[in-house]
Amino acid sequence: MMRVFIVEDDRLVRKGFISLMPWDQFGMSVVGEAGNGEDALSYLSEHEVDLLITDLAMPRMSGIDLIRFVRERYPRIWSVVLTFHQDFEYVQEALRLGAIDYIAKTELQQDKMEEVLGRINGRIRYELSHQAIKPELAQGRSTDLAIAWISHPLMDEKSVTAPLYNGISLEERAPGIWLLLAGVKDTREGGGSCLKEETLHENGIVMKISGIGGEDPKSVISVLQRYRERFLFYEWNRAEFEVRNRSYDQLRACVERDHATDEVKQLLKESWSSLQWVINDQQYEENIANLYEAKLTITQLDALFAMASARWERIVPGKVWLPTPKARQSWTAWKSWVDELRGELATYLFKPSYSQEVTSCVWNAVESIHRDLSRGITLKEVAREVNISQSYLSQCFRDVVGASFNEYVRQARMDWAKKLLADTTKPIYWIATQTGYPNEKYFSRVFKEKTGMLPSTYRSEAKDAY
Repeated sequence: MMRVFIVEDDRLVRKGFISLMPWDQFGMSVVGEAGNGEDALSYLSEHEVDLLITDLAMPRMSGIDLIRFVRERYPRIWSVVLTFHQDFEYVQEALRLGAIDYIAKTELQQDKMEEVLGRINGRIRYELSHQAIKPELAQGRSTDLAIAWISHPLMDEKSVTAPLYNGISLEERAPGIWLLLAGVKDTREGGGSCLKEETLHENGIVMKISGIGGEDPKSVISVLQRYRERFLFYEWNRAEFEVRNRSYDQLRACVERDHATDEVKQLLKESWSSLQWVINDQQYEENIANLYEAKLTITQLDALFAMASARWERIVPGKVWLPTPKARQSWTAWKSWVDELRGELATYLFKPSYSQEVTSCVWNAVESIHRDLSRGITLKEVAREVNISQSYLSQCFRDVVGASFNEYVRQARMDWAKKLLADTTKPIYWIATQTGYPNEKYFSRVFKEKTGMLPSTYRSEAKDAY
């Protein structure tokens, strides 16, 4: 039974769609539903799903972003778009990202449910038939060498014709994995037109793999899929036109090694969330080295910096830091983007009248304030924590941050309260305690003094604006 997950922000449309479609007729079963992309990703992280059907225009995360994330994180999940006909440009973008079909909501109004599911079912069967391993290869008719072209996950490999090696076509064995396992001869030059076509090098990596022997082709493909998902990002460089030579044993050992343990991920989260990497050169070099060693996938990198930037935004206001499309293509480009980001953040954090050491202490104090706004925060305690005198911290704090210590604490509490009111449904008394106020009544009075409205009114207006 194919497991189906539905994402649609309109609850009535979602429920109607689920109840009306003849799922059983096509061997499908709806296992879950969500009203937005973020909730969908949360579900997918804990449950097995085969087919995702998603609306495009949704709050918090669009269907386009959801499809992009699913393609990177869960490449085995099929995606289908549920949309109105006027979203044609978005539909095209979704199909480019890997969606196999789209359902116009007008089709549902015209009693074409069976036709719609039949079309999707047929498309999935077609895709599966073209990913099947050929019987002669499954029987082990491979040589000690293999030639592979592995497309970059962010490139449009559809524009590339079947690569050739000495006149023999490589075949796409999995999305983005083109492979020749039989008839490969070892030559010093590497030979074959597929090793010379510039478009192949611009859109992926050509690899000669030794030591294949009688290895099960499915295992070879699995190793290459894991390499593509995690390691190609760190090796690919559009300017380098070369064939990469790999031993199969080394390649397999590399992809099977757990580079990013939970401990490593937690270390990366803490080190990048703190802005000390902007201030301290040694800390920056260590962060970069640890990040490279961890070999996170591009999706994991995005998630890491999304979490980190959420911390930065509480300190450096009015900015959202997202990697450019170019930065997401390779480690080299990503590193250049982070270098530029560091320079941009440094213009806000550094004040020429203070040394790097003093500046570091001040921003450590700021991070201490934001670490837990529910507690009582005093200048004396924070000064002791960052190892600087209370009077000197008071002076430096105002000069570097632009507000006195107490003014900054009050504003930080108020900003955090606004965010909790807008982004959560937690009761106001809970928000009061989380932002350091002794009770809801006092919190509401201070909040109205600062904003001109009660917390409940602010929440209502924030929801309407969203």
